[in-house]
Amino acid sequence: MKSLATQVNDTAIKAHVKDGEIGELRDIRNPISLRFHKSREKATWCYLHSVKGVSTRTRIGYWPMLKTKEALALIPSVVEQLHKGKEVQSSNFKTVGNLLTWYAARTEKEALKSKSRRKSVLSAINRHLFPMLENVSITAVRKVVIDEQLILPLQNQSLKPSTIRQHFAVLKRAFASAKELELISVNPMAGMKFRDHVQRRIEPKQGKLLVEDAKGVVEQLSVLPESAKVMLLFMLMFATRIGETRQLKWRYIDLHSGVITLPESVTKTGAVHTLPITKHAHQILTDYKQRCKGEYLFGGKSPISASAADQLVRTSSKRKWSAHDLRKLARSVWATIGIDYWVAERLLNHKQKGLDLVYIKADSITVKREALTQYHEWLFSGLSTSQKSGVENSQNHEFANNYNNVA
Repeated sequence: MKSLATQVNDTAIKAHVKDGEIGELRDIRNPISLRFHKSREKATWCYLHSVKGVSTRTRIGYWPMLKTKEALALIPSVVEQLHKGKEVQSSNFKTVGNLLTWYAARTEKEALKSKSRRKSVLSAINRHLFPMLENVSITAVRKVVIDEQLILPLQNQSLKPSTIRQHFAVLKRAFASAKELELISVNPMAGMKFRDHVQRRIEPKQGKLLVEDAKGVVEQLSVLPESAKVMLLFMLMFATRIGETRQLKWRYIDLHSGVITLPESVTKTGAVHTLPITKHAHQILTDYKQRCKGEYLFGGKSPISASAADQLVRTSSKRKWSAHDLRKLARSVWATIGIDYWVAERLLNHKQKGLDLVYIKADSITVKREALTQYHEWLFSGLSTSQKSGVENSQNHEFANNYNNVA
């Protein structure tokens, strides 16, 4: 195919884009060319220069995402990057706003992300990232730009450091995904860390419930209406997140083999999470199932909504603690009674990384069962007969004989 020297502009491109004999348009005024792809629906902008006397093309972007004026505007930045010996950024996106629009659409389609996780990512993009970074050029992304146009404005809005860190993580993941899928040639955020912008250590928020409060909470829950009681007890007994708990289906719970299996579509980490059913849990769930109608444990034909679940917790606790406080309380008790750290991490279904993967044996259902059995015995010991009957309304002797045989 021919290379045509001409005055490259949008009009010239439209005139030659369908001409299969023209493979490239070389601008007669500027060191830039446009090379058509085989489909003729896209083309690559190249900066023309010389390296040690050898004519070289450096890719700087794609048409039609970048129009002629926009491609020409990139030349000074490209020259600067080449002069500094840096790799030149080429992208399917003109601005950070374009990239975020793509990532938001991709997130909506990601079945492996839980619904709550997708909602959190989209909220960060729509409420903060897109409005602040919409018009920032992809090639202009630097630490100082992120600092001045995102981090500092978010701090001025009095957002918590932990929330700002979450937004930063979403933006960084968006760029990483675009790089992995070859939509950008360079990830400008690859080396950026949140601590580059916020030096203050973000301390975990302290729970409102202490270890010594645990049995009092069980007593408090024992007098609630049955659905509320079982839902909150489940979160305390298994340290599940409220989003996971409210979406529980009976088909996730195998009372015969003594295993609960939360699918990746429900969990925050997007990974299947298995939990053993102890004797105490079996009694509670068996009795509850006899009076529960519908596919879902909490809601019947459809799961209880997120807002209704939050309201249930607030009402039941008299606004003194949250669902996440129950999860933190369980973790604190585990540490107090000597449950291994790695086993606790797997019970919490925290995402494994690095050396954590070495401790895969902690994911064994047998090891988890031993830990939860110890915890539940501790949790329900010392309760009065009336309190126990309020929590455990039935006995199931068949399970007591079977569950210890499950691997």
